[in-house]
Amino acid sequence: MRLAVVTDIHGDTARLRAVLRRIREQEVHRVVCLGDVFECRIGKREAPGYEFGGRLTDVFDPNPELARLLDGVLLVRGNQEERIRSLVPDPELPGWARPLLDAPLEHRTGFALYCHGHPLPWRELEPGLWCPVDADFPGRALVHGHHHRSALYRVRTVGDGPAQAVRVPFRFGEPVPLAADGRYVVNVGSVTRCAPDRGPSPVWAVVDEAAATVTYHHAELENT
Repeated sequence: MRLAVVTDIHGDTARLRAVLRRIREQEVHRVVCLGDVFECRIGKREAPGYEFGGRLTDVFDPNPELARLLDGVLLVRGNQEERIRSLVPDPELPGWARPLLDAPLEHRTGFALYCHGHPLPWRELEPGLWCPVDADFPGRALVHGHHHRSALYRVRTVGDGPAQAVRVPFRFGEPVPLAADGRYVVNVGSVTRCAPDRGPSPVWAVVDEAAATVTYHHAELENT
């Protein structure tokens, strides 16, 4: 099974459209979206005291184009979807948005766990560089979003000590083998624009479970 994985779109339909167009050329079996399709306009600090005033646009951009582009995609929800769902009364939600807002937290295969990543135990490995190295996951790989940076780690545990994450180098477009005796954390990176210190965007990853490889891809875009 070859899975193309996208994440952290944050309402950027132009970039999502461009990425999906390139994915169609890659002969994958399925596309997986790891959440944060929308951008919630109410911050997490303001959310506890927020009262819905009747306008969806106060909470997020209700753009049905996102649902159309992701029709048929295997969906996982992110923290943006969870916040929107908690702020908008159920009767006010448009039907097209429900599959995106009510998607499951994760998708599991025998090879990997696919999730957005916000509930995971994160650790700052170095200043500004976070990784859910302490997460417990089945299979060979944990494939996640949330932290808008493309990065690949091999996780090792020595005795009773804390887990260690060893950075695995990669080049865009070149498959990286995931060893049968290894455990890996795959940070896909974002479709939406990200800070320069977090690397390029839009990016996505192709996980070939049969070949046990992950390949990162980056699209050079203009005016998006």
